[in-house]
Amino acid sequence: MTACSFTNARISVTVWQQHATRGAFFAAGFAVAAWAPLVPFVKSRLVIDEATLGCLLLCLGVGSILAMVSSGSIVSRFGCRRVINVSMVVAAVMLSLLGSVDGLYLTGLVLAVFGGAIGTMDVAMNVHAIAVEQGSGRRMMSGFHALYSIGGLAGAGSAAAALSAGVTPGATAIATASALIIALVIFGRHFLSDKNQTHGSSLVVPRGSVLLLGSMCLMLLLVEGAMLDWSALLLSGSKAMPAAQAGIGYAVFAGTMTAMRLSGDWTAAKLGARRVVRMGSALGAVGVVLAVFAPGPYLTLFGFALMGVGCANVVPILYSAAGANRSMPSEHAIAATATLGYAGTLTGPAAIGFIAHGVGLPAAFGLLAVLLVTVCLAANIVPRHGQVDALD
Repeated sequence: MTACSFTNARISVTVWQQHATRGAFFAAGFAVAAWAPLVPFVKSRLVIDEATLGCLLLCLGVGSILAMVSSGSIVSRFGCRRVINVSMVVAAVMLSLLGSVDGLYLTGLVLAVFGGAIGTMDVAMNVHAIAVEQGSGRRMMSGFHALYSIGGLAGAGSAAAALSAGVTPGATAIATASALIIALVIFGRHFLSDKNQTHGSSLVVPRGSVLLLGSMCLMLLLVEGAMLDWSALLLSGSKAMPAAQAGIGYAVFAGTMTAMRLSGDWTAAKLGARRVVRMGSALGAVGVVLAVFAPGPYLTLFGFALMGVGCANVVPILYSAAGANRSMPSEHAIAATATLGYAGTLTGPAAIGFIAHGVGLPAAFGLLAVLLVTVCLAANIVPRHGQVDALD
């Protein structure tokens, strides 16, 4: 039995290993979000239009997807500790360059490597999180994902504050990247280090129930991606909210989601993992319907809040269920689930835009309810009491 392939037995987990997992999730969220305030400066520095910027930003997503499909085998071969530490260093170096790198193609390359490092880290830290959760004998996954959200708020907030105070983009990028190095110094040696001695194909192809779990994750993250890019437009275009204030829609969604994840492990312990998935996705669908049909912005905001409450703990439970699945090695199952989920994040906004062009944004947004109802109907694939109880 290994630390990162742990389907048959529990490992002994220390408090520091639990804290290290929280630190990895916080650092990953921090790094991704710290890049967002730098985007306008990159656009100005390269003197490019919106279409070219969109292609440039796609490099990050493509880098992440390409890395994720092989990350399961990398984790299996080298172990969680080495993969998390190396990917964190690479992410920090690339982030530090993004504040000053010049040239369109070089920036695209840096973004692709940055995305690859984040994608690899995403898989490794979720594999590590499931090992820690199982070894601790209690649910912890929702709490770990809450730290990712909190890290995102900290990363975006600190970078935006520095830029607003007149700090140059280059210095801001280096400062935010240094936070990852600090996290590495504090937690790096506490990650689980064992590796699997048997190596399969480097290409992760989901099979069995992992394919369904990954597809459900894709639907949930498609909803999140659509909320990020389209909630403000729904408020300003259909609900008569001033454009300058419409960004509060995503803030309400993300804020309620983060708050619910902080209590998500307790909720799953009380209600059962399957029930949380079923009730949460159903509540999210109700929130979508309310947001679409509400006559004004305030009821729409309440709908967004219901979506955040309902969707908050579904993805962490799906990750736990995939990691406990017997049809694939745990690290490959997590890689497949993460890849499918990230595909939803990338394709969701574009799909909503394409559909909205034909039927209007409210109707396109309403299709998110169909996805959430589908997740609700498929909830029986999740073990009734989740990973921890299922493996007792």
